Amino acid sequence: MSDARSPLFRTEVTQALSQQSLGSIRLAQPISSWLIALVAAIIATILILFIWLASFDRKARVTGVIVPSTGSVSLSSNTPGILSQLLIKEGDTVKAGQALFEISNERQNKQGEISDLIKQQLSLRRQTLDSELRLSSHQAQEKTEAFALRLKNNTQEGLQLDQEIDLMERRQRLAQDNLHRFQSLQSNGYVSAAQVQQKHEEIIEISSRLSALKRNQLQINSNRLAIEADLKNIKINLASEQSQLHRAIAMLDQETVENDSRKNTIIKAQQDGTVTIITGQLGQQVVPGQTIATLIPSTTATDKTNPSTPSAMEVQLFAPSRTSGFVSVGQEVLIRYTAFPYQKFGLQKGVIESISTTPIAPTELPSHLASTILSNAQQSISGFNSSEALYRIKVKLEKQTIETYGKVHPLKSGMTLEADIVQDNRKIWEWLAEPILAVAKR
Repeated sequence: MSDARSPLFRTEVTQALSQQSLGSIRLAQPISSWLIALVAAIIATILILFIWLASFDRKARVTGVIVPSTGSVSLSSNTPGILSQLLIKEGDTVKAGQALFEISNERQNKQGEISDLIKQQLSLRRQTLDSELRLSSHQAQEKTEAFALRLKNNTQEGLQLDQEIDLMERRQRLAQDNLHRFQSLQSNGYVSAAQVQQKHEEIIEISSRLSALKRNQLQINSNRLAIEADLKNIKINLASEQSQLHRAIAMLDQETVENDSRKNTIIKAQQDGTVTIITGQLGQQVVPGQTIATLIPSTTATDKTNPSTPSAMEVQLFAPSRTSGFVSVGQEVLIRYTAFPYQKFGLQKGVIESISTTPIAPTELPSHLASTILSNAQQSISGFNSSEALYRIKVKLEKQTIETYGKVHPLKSGMTLEADIVQDNRKIWEWLAEPILAVAKR
């Protein structure tokens, strides 16, 4: 009886089978369809507004450098030699004509420096010419005084002779009057013919003496003219002789200057400006055409009130032909200076002022910037060929300084940079519809 009352399965088995493996059943409440539709409509509206209103800028990336707007002047020597003196230091402001460097061209032989020996000989020749010049002036002065004295005596003789001629002419007139009276008396029988004949002889003698005096007068006048001509010749000969001597002295001075230039050459500033880079060192051998320093001209031509104002900086970009197609004057440029990371200090702005009409070959780039420009272009512009010609783009900067950590730093010539030229601003829908619009235009 007890076996009939016991359960068929054990209690443990019954409990294990009563638990579901997936857990208890729960009934989920579904989200209403109108809420899903509202969210989808909001997302679609935002997407449409973004496509319609949003825009993006098409940019062309190029590289470049900062240069003075007035350009830079390379200072070099025309003759070989040794850099013997630095008369200025880097960063100095100089005036046009100011001496900057001295190049020594000394040559030595057994007797000493050749230029000094030549200078001694030239000095002796100069002393000789100066002596000849003084001697010629002294001789001309003596001759002039002698002829002046002769001219004075001649003038006095002429005056005395004029007085004698005047007296002789008066005697001739008196003799003529006496002859007329004697002729009247002879006709009346008061005097003889011999007495009349005697008066004729007196007149003839007076006339002869008057003729001699007038002949002497002509001779004195002739002598006066000769003396005056000699005085003029003395002045002419002196001027000619001194002209030749001055010409010889000028040639000698030229030889002296040329000789001095063979010993030392002074390099001067061609215009006002600031010396930025001095590459030469004292004692360095210099060859013709070698750049010793770089001069940045001041803005004298544009700023008359302050001639010492340093030249403003500008950016020169160099773009290959495939990048420069849509570049035009007036476009905005976003600049990233290599020395000042834009992630910290932001982008700088500028505006394109001019674009070269013809490309510049790499060999025509500024010698001190060519390697920098080409290497930066190869790093920044994909597919750039170092032998490719480049268009030069000048950019006017919005600011001549950049602020970093609360300090203002002026821009320096030669700083490298990358720039994005903003060529076009387009809507998203225009970009998406561009293929369709292109097909429609055909």
